[in-house]
Parts: sequence; C-alpha cells; structure tokens
Amino acid sequence: MQSESLNIFNLSHIDKIVALELRLPKIITAIVVGLSLSIAGHLYQVMLSNSLAEPSLLGVSGFCSLFIVSGAAIYSYYAIRYDVFSIVGFGIVGACIAIYIVFTLAKRIGSHSSASLILTGICLTTITSAITSWLIYYTNNDQLRGFSLWMLGSFEHVTYQQLLIISALVIPLIAYVLSKTKQLNFLYLGEKNAQLYGVNVIDLRRKMLITASILTAAAVTLGGILTFVGLLIPHATRFLVGHNNNTLLPNLIINGALCMVFVEWISRTMTPLQLPLSLVTTSIGGPLFLFVLYRHFKDQGL
Repeated sequence: MQSESLNIFNLSHIDKIVALELRLPKIITAIVVGLSLSIAGHLYQVMLSNSLAEPSLLGVSGFCSLFIVSGAAIYSYYAIRYDVFSIVGFGIVGACIAIYIVFTLAKRIGSHSSASLILTGICLTTITSAITSWLIYYTNNDQLRGFSLWMLGSFEHVTYQQLLIISALVIPLIAYVLSKTKQLNFLYLGEKNAQLYGVNVIDLRRKMLITASILTAAAVTLGGILTFVGLLIPHATRFLVGHNNNTLLPNLIINGALCMVFVEWISRTMTPLQLPLSLVTTSIGGPLFLFVLYRHFKDQGL
C-alpha cells in the first residue's frame, strides 16, 4: 500500500491556510530572528573584545523594547497608527542609545573587566524592563497590554508585510557583514596590527556596532526579548568551525536560524498552550551560560 506523500499541493483548503498563514510566517520569522541575533552577538563580542557580550545581557534588547513600547504609548495618545516602520525606527533608536552607553562604559572600564561590563548591562536591562512594565500595566490601552506577551518572546502576531519590511533591512546588513570578513579577521591580531594591514579600526568598530544594534532591533521587533541566543550560538559555532570569519559567519547564519526554528517548535509542542519563547531560551541557555562564564573566568586565571 502506497503511503500518500504530504505536500502543500494535496492539502485541504483549511490545511493550506494553516500552513501558509500560521506556520510559514513563524518559521520565516524564526530564521530571520535567529540569524540576526547570532550575527549581532558575534559582532558585539568581537568589537567590545568581550566574550560575554550579548544583546540582552548588554541591555540593548531592553532598550529596544522600552523605546518600542514608548513609541506605542505616544502614537496611541495622539491616535496615530503605529506601523512597522515606526516600530523598527523606535527600536533602532533604543538600540543605538544602549550601545553608545555600553561602548562608553567599555572604554572606561577596559576590556579586562568583562564582569563589570556585563553587570552594567544587566542593570540597564533591569531598569528598562521595570519602566516598560510600568508603561504596559498602567496604561488603559489594549494594544500596549498586548506587548506583555511579545516581551516574553512570541511570533504570534507577525505578518508577511512585517517580515518583508524587516527582511529588506536585515539581508543587506548581513551581506555587508559578510563583505568585511577579512577586516574582522585582522582584528584578532589586535588593533595596532590590524591598522598595519590597512584596517580603519575605529570606523570598522563604529559601523559594526551600529549594524549589530540594527540587527538586534529587527529581532526584538519581530520576537521580543530572547536571551542567550546571541551569546551561545556564536560560542558553539566558534567551537565547531573555528574563529575564521570566512567560515564562521555563514555557519552563524545557519546555526542561528536552525536554533530559533527549534526553539519555536519546542514552545509550540511541549504543552497544549504555547510557551513563551524566552522561557525556552532561558531554560536551555541559563545552564550553558554558566558553563561559558566558568570557561571565561578560567581562561583569565580567575
């Protein structure tokens, strides 16, 4: 007896709607979010010379969410439609402000004080999370209160229009990063040696930090705050393929995308009610983060 092959052409009308309108957008969103956070995390770690740097731990994701929710409150007050361009715009502004604060602190405390930088980022995250929660829960607005689910990590309300707009932002940025693999490799030699090879370190660092911040804003806009993805995927990928950016960056894209598709699948299938994505990422990432932290301090002889 031949088994009937399952494909989109022999599905019922209802099944096609479920596949194309519900499942496919979430899968594409997971891919875009995963590769964005993975590349952003790697860039933060290289540009800040800090192996513990990650969008959520640095406070960048927290600032993104705060500005996005603040924008929603402002637009709601003036009865203006809060479209995806405005959401991404507020997120980018928040991310750039956050990374400016973090980069300023990094120059003051030095790359040798990784713990101080991360603790500062955690403090920023705590403060922004508290302010965002106040905005959400003490505003008589259903749209703002709907952000509480989004902050915990959710792809539920992503549309094809949002995906198209944000993908049009993310893809050129990824292509730009891939075009800089040679310069990124020279940075491993140290700033002075990289300059001897013709790398404008200050300009490269500024552009890469802005790129990482925009990628973070895009990911937060689509899926909320997803902790540890930008930390663990770069570490795991470097362990598997090494530090050469020619092979590392393409593998980061693949691994980040696969990781978030897997996280979305777990959140959807573990319980009858879909779990928040951040619950899955923190459950998996928390113990692994302790291991990364242990290795980091062991390498520093602490």
